[in-house]
Amino acid sequence: MTVVIEKIRLINYRRFEDYTIKPNERINILVGDNETGKSSILEAIDIVASGSVRKVESLGLDHLFNTTAIENFWETRKYHDLPKMIIELYLEGDFDYTMNGKNNSLNIVTDGIRLVCSPNEDYITEINEFLTSEILIFPYEYYNIRFSTFSDEGYSGYKRKLKTVHINNANLSSDYATNDFIERMYHQYTENDTRERIKHRSQYRQMKKQFCIDHLADLNERVPPDKNYYFALENNHSNIFSQDLMIYEDLVAINNKGTGRQVLIKTDFALEKAGENVDVILMEEPENHLSHGNLQRLVSSIAGRQDGQIFITTHNSLISTRLDLNNLIILSADGKDEPLYLHNLSKSTSNYFLKSPPASILEFTLSPKIILVEGPSEYILFDKLYESITGRHIDQDSIHVLAIRGLSFRRYLEVSRITKSKVAVVTDNDGDYQNNCIKKYEDFNDLHNIKIFYSKNNDRRTLEYHLLENNKDICLNSFGNNPLDYMLRNKTECALELSKLSNLAVPDYIREAIEWIRE
Repeated sequence: MTVVIEKIRLINYRRFEDYTIKPNERINILVGDNETGKSSILEAIDIVASGSVRKVESLGLDHLFNTTAIENFWETRKYHDLPKMIIELYLEGDFDYTMNGKNNSLNIVTDGIRLVCSPNEDYITEINEFLTSEILIFPYEYYNIRFSTFSDEGYSGYKRKLKTVHINNANLSSDYATNDFIERMYHQYTENDTRERIKHRSQYRQMKKQFCIDHLADLNERVPPDKNYYFALENNHSNIFSQDLMIYEDLVAINNKGTGRQVLIKTDFALEKAGENVDVILMEEPENHLSHGNLQRLVSSIAGRQDGQIFITTHNSLISTRLDLNNLIILSADGKDEPLYLHNLSKSTSNYFLKSPPASILEFTLSPKIILVEGPSEYILFDKLYESITGRHIDQDSIHVLAIRGLSFRRYLEVSRITKSKVAVVTDNDGDYQNNCIKKYEDFNDLHNIKIFYSKNNDRRTLEYHLLENNKDICLNSFGNNPLDYMLRNKTECALELSKLSNLAVPDYIREAIEWIRE
């Protein structure tokens, strides 16, 4: 049975007061600045799928609850104003009647599961006494943690409704993370045969018991006979087998592998069961421990699988482009605005980025203000030109400059149609500004967040013509008697030389671009 998360609803969870995400059916690449909640979303999916009250308690309601909701509550301090934390997963799959109902915040009939953390009404008297005290301490202790389906049937980890695997590269080397992954994969591989699990546990306990009989008898004879003490192996019925289980590759345990190799092994293991015994794979920043070559192999492995739903958080442009920009979900910085989806990006543009070098596309999608320039010369000089006009470094104004081939400008501008980032394109006219600068971008004229800046003098085809015209003495002193010819043949070297100077005159069209982007 294929199960897909159609919608994620977060209410008063972490930084999200009321947030909805509508994932893609196959691959979801979550991007955003630091602290936008990418990891929190993966955590939310994993928590609800686990059905584990203990997991919620170990994370702590004081860490999971939205701080703004708590602060707003103190304005009234009334029992009926106590906030609830809700995480809902709206699902599509071939479920039975126990999953379908209106037990959700949208009050619609559909399949799904949810976690609700709310005040326990059995303690209303104690809570009211707590709230009347002078000390401002939130009554987390009196909250109830409940997992239920949309038909309002409770469930737990023993009756999981959604099977997830969480590959968290932040704590990859911890014993807990490794044991948790192995236990989950063991359960996925033995999902259809409960008797096999029971048999494994029973035989393992028998084996340990036999070891004690065969090999510890001599040791125990040395214990004073008047004492009722003896040596034995721990024989806990519930967890001992899974805790000792390990995955090996070529006779080496995975927890003894390098972190990069662990990422590849765990991902490969999870993908093998994707869409079969694993519904959803959650991956945290896989680029953290991988070389470029291994990252390419990982991306190819993910892209080659057609089953199972995958959520990946990343800061890496290679992952974003090679797994198709249409799968990008951009989280808002404030946690309030709805996320931006690039699934409406034209297929030709998505394919362009799929096949071309990553070229900072992720930086472009996440930046509020961007200046696109044509090549390394403009890029090298732009900081100096910006500082000449504003007296400030460009980074101080949170403006990014990206050097993009002129033929690619339109691809980036199509992305900015969706992201609404403010984009100034600084381009050469190449001797025909009417066709190369006006007509070429005329279908972007209706967008207030995009503007093209160029010279209207066709005799000054490129930046070098303007630099020479505005800074003749400097160029003559630096580049000889025929400076234009030298500058056109040595663009990058000349830009580096001019960037050392502090008194450059700035071409008018670049000045206009800088003034516009700062508005």
